[in-house]
Order: sequence, then structure tokens, then C-alpha cells
Amino acid sequence: DRSVSRGLGDVYKRQEKISEILFSGDIKELTAEQVEQVFGKMPSVEVSREKQNLVIWLVDNGIEPSRRQAREDVKNGAIRVNGERIQDLDYDLDPTAAFDGKYVVIRRGKKKYFLAKVK
Repeated sequence: DRSVSRGLGDVYKRQEKISEILFSGDIKELTAEQVEQVFGKMPSVEVSREKQNLVIWLVDNGIEPSRRQAREDVKNGAIRVNGERIQDLDYDLDPTAAFDGKYVVIRRGKKKYFLAKVK
């Protein structure tokens, strides 16, 4: 049936686009639905909608073990928030700023991702 194969082709194209975005590290291009598809099964934390200093937010949500380590990782450029490298220790994270206000995706280092679900 052509409609089934066309539907599978569309699914394949969407998955290929998601793979390209993840490989490039530019997750800002993902939709909230794609974030759910990609990161939905990984361990996540629920976070408040309130803005908070990034260093404190990382520690409070268990992404960093200490403020010292969080400050060091931020200064060294090891932290990406929703695909954007943040190196400002005074950066205030707005959990509702991306992905329809539903998610915050943190990448620490090259491959370690964390999903925060905004409540």
C-alpha cells in the first residue's frame, strides 16, 4: 500500500532530522514533541517555573554535585542550556524560555544530557 510506505517515509525523514540535530548538538531546532521523543525515556527531574541563577539551579536539581563544580563547569563552557553554551556565572535560567515552556535540556560535557520537566 502506497499510503503506508509514504507514511513510513515521513517517519524516517523526521527521525533522520532529529538524528542530524542531535549529532550537531544544536537541539534548539527541536520541537517540544521531538524533545519528548528523544529525551522522554531518560531519567528526568521536575523543576519549578521560576527563574533562578544557573549555578544554584544545577545543584538544586542534582545535575551538579556542588556549587564549586557547577561554577567550574559553567566557566569552562561545559554547560549547555537548551543547546546554548552558557559561561556567565550570573546567568538566570528561565525554565519556560524554550520547548513550549515544558522542558529544559541540559548538556554537561560532550555527551551527558539531563531533562528537566517544567511543572
